[in-house]
Amino acid sequence: MPKKIPIVVLIGGGSKLPALIGAAKKKTSKFEIKLVVSHKAFSPGINLALKNNIPAVYFNLPDYRKRLFGGDQKARLDYMQKLGWFISQKEYSPRLLVFAGWDLVMDKHFFDFFKCNFGNGYAAINLHPAILPKANEGQKIKLPDGSSTPVIKGEQSEVLEFVLKQKLKYFGPTIHFMVAEGYDTGKVIEREFIKVGTAKTTEDLRKKLMPPEDRILISSINTVISKFIK
Repeated sequence: MPKKIPIVVLIGGGSKLPALIGAAKKKTSKFEIKLVVSHKAFSPGINLALKNNIPAVYFNLPDYRKRLFGGDQKARLDYMQKLGWFISQKEYSPRLLVFAGWDLVMDKHFFDFFKCNFGNGYAAINLHPAILPKANEGQKIKLPDGSSTPVIKGEQSEVLEFVLKQKLKYFGPTIHFMVAEGYDTGKVIEREFIKVGTAKTTEDLRKKLMPPEDRILISSINTVISKFIK
């Protein structure tokens, strides 16, 4: 059986981890999770990873800034470099970074540790809770019912509130490659349209969103590995 590809998962709370861990444990899985990192002060995902014998750490920027830089804003650059260096160590040796709920914007000082010759030049993919445009699609995305949606950026709660406010008929997640400058951009790997239907609240939408997120995140990891990583 082919050797599994090592990945590192970067999380917030860790809602995607159960599905990722379950997929990684299968004998037929193309990947194994070598490390889980959260930038939050507390994350249930860290405890879940440890229970499954996966190394897991907190790397919280406010705490890092306070402890090592006395609150100085210059801490951000050092944080990016140190986190990139740490994840890239031989013990983990990730061939792919998977951002799943990580809402801290990263920059070149971090991504330069993970240069590659596919995607947007970095071995990193991200789950975004809204439909993002494919190449040449512009800033208006055509929905299955013929209507359109603007590009929606931001965290999950902001995205779902926008969907309800604009009375959109469809919404859905996107998996995309990451870029060193900017966020919620990069080449789209996979996305899925979901009917809003009778959903009235953001919680209603979230319940509809979670299963497709899990599905296309795992599918996208496998796609990237199959196409680009040997």
